[in-house]
Amino acid sequence: MGALVLNDERRAAFAKLAADLGHVFGARLTALVAYDTHRSAAFADSIGVGDLAAAARLADGWARAGLAVPLLLTPAEFRRSLDTFPIEYGAILRRHVVIAGTPPFDGASVAEADVRRALEVLAKGHVLHLRAGAIATGGRAAEGRDLIAASLDPFRALIVNAAQLTGHPADSDEDLAAFGAAHLGLPADTLRGLLAIDEDTDFDPSAVMPVYLDAAERVWHALDRFRETA
Repeated sequence: MGALVLNDERRAAFAKLAADLGHVFGARLTALVAYDTHRSAAFADSIGVGDLAAAARLADGWARAGLAVPLLLTPAEFRRSLDTFPIEYGAILRRHVVIAGTPPFDGASVAEADVRRALEVLAKGHVLHLRAGAIATGGRAAEGRDLIAASLDPFRALIVNAAQLTGHPADSDEDLAAFGAAHLGLPADTLRGLLAIDEDTDFDPSAVMPVYLDAAERVWHALDRFRETA
């Protein structure tokens, strides 16, 4: 995934968010960084209930500007939880734009072992989610389609992070299909087909779900082997 690029409209929206947070936290606000076109992380020396109440009064305006509520962290919390959220924080470290202030990123990094362990947990959770969801749909096609379409973004993120962990390209579906075939035991055509599905795709969930579950289970077992061979 390449460097984050913000157009003028997005920069202006984040700049307004930084100004709003400045009104909430005052001098305690140390930085705001964007890590995609609508998500951000804000760092403040302290965060209290009153700050949350003040921010809540501004949240509707952020939503109208297409921005998610920012992650709120103290610098100490960020550094002490790098091992707890290695995937999420690793993505912020790799791909961010500083909007205001100085983020607490100097010398910050995530350990490969922590990333591998987190990916294994996510892979196992994804399989369990799909199994339970397949039952909960009661065989209803519309619900099956919704389950599959809604869960494919997290599945894609899992493959992207696994590729990045092992130093492989992850910028396109072709990159991911090649990585899946070489390292996850997934036929390239299978992964390519799954990644092409979105909420507007018309498909038969009774045909796709067995393929999807098999693919998710293969990812689980492959990541488990990553741990064994590390």
